[in-house]
Parts: sequence; structure tokens; C-alpha cells
Amino acid sequence: MYAIDFISDFSVDPIAEPDTTLAQLLQETAKHNTTLTLTTSKRGLANQVNHEAIAETLAVVRQHPRLLPVGTLDPRYYLNWRGDLRACIEGGCVAIRFAPGGQHWSPVTLIFEKMVAAIQETGLPIIVDFDGAGREALEWIHQVGALTHRYGVPVVLNEVSYGYLGELITVMQEYPNVYAAIRWLCLAEGLEVMVAAGLGDRLLYGSNAPRYSITALRNQVLMARISDEEKQAILGGNALCLLGMDVEELPVEPLLIRTQAHLPDKPIIDMHAHVSGFHVAQPHNTRTETNVHELSARCNIELTFVSSYNAINYDMRQGNADTRQFLDRHPTLRGYVTCDPRDIPGSVEQMQRYFQDPRFVGVKLYCPFGGNMATLRMQEMLDKVARFGRPVKIHMDEGGSPYPGLRQAALRNPDLVIIKAHGDDVEGARQVVDLPNVYFEFCSSGIQPGRIRRVIDILGPERIFFGSDQPLFAPWFEYGAYLDAFQHEHEADLILRENARRVFRL
Repeated sequence: MYAIDFISDFSVDPIAEPDTTLAQLLQETAKHNTTLTLTTSKRGLANQVNHEAIAETLAVVRQHPRLLPVGTLDPRYYLNWRGDLRACIEGGCVAIRFAPGGQHWSPVTLIFEKMVAAIQETGLPIIVDFDGAGREALEWIHQVGALTHRYGVPVVLNEVSYGYLGELITVMQEYPNVYAAIRWLCLAEGLEVMVAAGLGDRLLYGSNAPRYSITALRNQVLMARISDEEKQAILGGNALCLLGMDVEELPVEPLLIRTQAHLPDKPIIDMHAHVSGFHVAQPHNTRTETNVHELSARCNIELTFVSSYNAINYDMRQGNADTRQFLDRHPTLRGYVTCDPRDIPGSVEQMQRYFQDPRFVGVKLYCPFGGNMATLRMQEMLDKVARFGRPVKIHMDEGGSPYPGLRQAALRNPDLVIIKAHGDDVEGARQVVDLPNVYFEFCSSGIQPGRIRRVIDILGPERIFFGSDQPLFAPWFEYGAYLDAFQHEHEADLILRENARRVFRL
């Protein structure tokens, strides 16, 4: 198999935003034997003068034969945009990229339509970045698909959220010119759903490196339960067809990639997973059914800690009872008692009931429903949890910074282990470095090896856990990003196994 990476970007020199440099991009693509990588100067995706971004892209790519140039257009920089397009064509760009999400403009504008009409004459595809957009992104999927279809321009939708998968599938079925880059479509079984919908020939491997993990995305494709032919199409064949290229006539020699996913060679522990289903397109997860134990087995996970999304989102008591039933059915699962600071007496009763069962190993709290960490009810809830002597894992991001409230609770309850689900970067780690009872784990659709590495360097590997958020995301996807962050086997052992055994007293 070979790989053509359709989406990447770079900064020539280090900038304040981490994980962006050309050196990092070249290192990662070489490490993973990527045959060709389409790339763009980050200047063209930020708030810089567009023709300078194009010039930088072309100058860099000329020096590196395994890079292909992607030009940019910015409707905000109206001046001489047709000249910018001409510079892209004359410079050999293979696609034109737009960044309405990150640059905060709308593709539902006449000038964007004029640009699409002009690109039609070139025969090039366009890439539209959704990263950085809010809820308007859901409407953009159809609007961009319909507009580009009207002009006969192939369009690659990049960084569309997995939460919009239903709309994306519907639009792609309606408009055959619409393609999707797969990085943010990282639902467990998401590729299988899209291939079953008849869209396998319009899915593109686009890593968005160097910010995101190539290992994670390769794992996602290689572990998908689709044919090898369909995997190769996603990894590179579809890209070559879209670009009008033949693998036998490329400007560089095709490189063979590893065809087996990178998986743990020793059993690991996943301390962040769920049962009872999510409101997304996943066929094997409902309130009473799960495939978490199967996903875990495929990723060499010996124990998986689960909480009920039904308990988090709707009915705490029913959801916790559901969790116990899943533990009865699947011996490799352990449970969190989900509590809710909106019902502190009920939460205490739930802990009293379920902590009689040693298979329940901790508490799950969720700030988007329970309130910011600094609220009085959340502080009182954490004091109650501390009395039971079990770790608490908290989804904290709601209504401002969680750190003032986190610090209050951690200082007041020094024996209470508090785990910040979904992690943070340097600033967050610095705010808790002096609190030895605060830990991070990093599962996310946007999981980044660089963030994990920087936090390891601040907190130490002894305060980091592995979590996947399965079945929302596949554990091998999350594992790939962790693997890219590790520097030696000792810290991998701590993060993947030993920290969970120690903290949860397994």
C-alpha cells in the first residue's frame, strides 16, 4: 500500500502556535513513508497577505519533491484575487484551499461564488476548511456542496465534525463532486458507515499534519473493517484519481507503508470509555447494547473503565443501573458511578449503593450539565466524593476556566485524585503542577501528540492516563497519538498501565 496525504500545512520557522513547522512536517511524512503530501503555508490559512502565502508555499515545495503545492484564496483580501489564482496555476498548484472557519468568513457570499466560478476554468479541486467554524458549519456542508456542484468544481470538505456525519453523508450522496477528508470523522466505525453508504471512492486520507497524528489516522484506516482495496483507495487511490494522476507515473517513486496498525504489544488499561450509546451514527451502541469490550479486545486493552452516557445526559439512576448490567455481561469492564451536582443527595445514595461492588472503581462528573468547577454545588459534590476515597474523572470545560474551582477542591481534599478528562496544553498543566492529586488524560477527536508531550514534560508521566472515549472514538485512533508522544518505554508503561493500577488500586 502507499499513502497520499491530501491535507497538511506548515510554517517555515517556529511560530507561537506549536506543532506547525516545515521540519516537523517533513520528519513525520518521512517517518511514515508518505509518497506525496499536499501542503500549504499556514500564512494562507491565517490573517496574512495571501499572495505572500502563495509565494512561500511555492518556494518551499520546489525544494522538496514529495510535497505538492496547494494554493490559497482569501475573499477578505479582495485585491487582485484573480492574480493570486493565476499565480497558483502558473506555480503548479494542484488544488486551491479556503479557510472560512479559521479566518472567520462565510462561504455563503457572492465573492466566494465568483472565486469558485473562476476555479472552474482551471479544472482544479478546492479544499474548504471547516475547522474553527461554529454551528454554522452544519449549514455550510450543504451550501458549499450545492454551490460547487452547480459549477462542476470538485470540493474536499476538511475538518467536518463527526457530529455532522449524517448531513455530510446526505450531501455527498446528493452531489457527486463532494469529497471528505477523514481526520475529524474519527468515530469508531465511522469509515465503515461511510463506505456502506456508497462513499468509499470519495474519502480522502488527510492528516492535517504536523499538528495531528499520522499514526492515529493510519490506524483508523488500517483497523477499519473494509476491504484492502477500499483501504488503499482512501489512503491514496482516491486522491490520485481526483488529481488526475497515475501511481505508475508519479514524479517520485511510490513508497510502501506499513499495512498493520500500530497496536500495544502488551495489554493496556483504558480509563475513559462509555456505555449506553451516543447521539451519533454508530450502529452497535444503544442504551442496552455496546461493543466497547470488542473494540478493547482488538486494541489489546485488558480493562476498560466505563460510565453511562444515559446517566451523564439523562437519568443518573437508570444509567448507573445500566452500567452494572454491562459489568455483569462483560468481565473486562469496570465502572464509574456517575454523579450529578444538581442532585447531591441522590449522588451520595448512588455512591453508597454501587461502591459496595468492587467493580466500580471511581466517580464520573460532567461540568456541561453540572456547572463550572467553581460553583458551590460542584465544590460540595467533590467534598462528598472525597469521603468515599475513590478517584473522580471530570469533563470540566464549561462556563470559563475550570482551574480556580479545580484548585480549590484539590487543595481542600489532598487525598482526592481528580482526573481532568480530555487534557489541556502547557497553560493548564502549569496551573496544577503543584497539585500532586491532579491528573490528566487526553482522549479527543482533536488529540495531538504535541500537547501530550508538553504536558508529560511538565507534570511527569506519573500523572497521565490513557483514555480513548470509546465507543465514540476508536481506541487505536487515540493510542496512535499517545504513541507519537512517547519518548521511552518507561513513560509508556506508566501512562498505559501502571498509573491506572496504582491510582485505582487494581
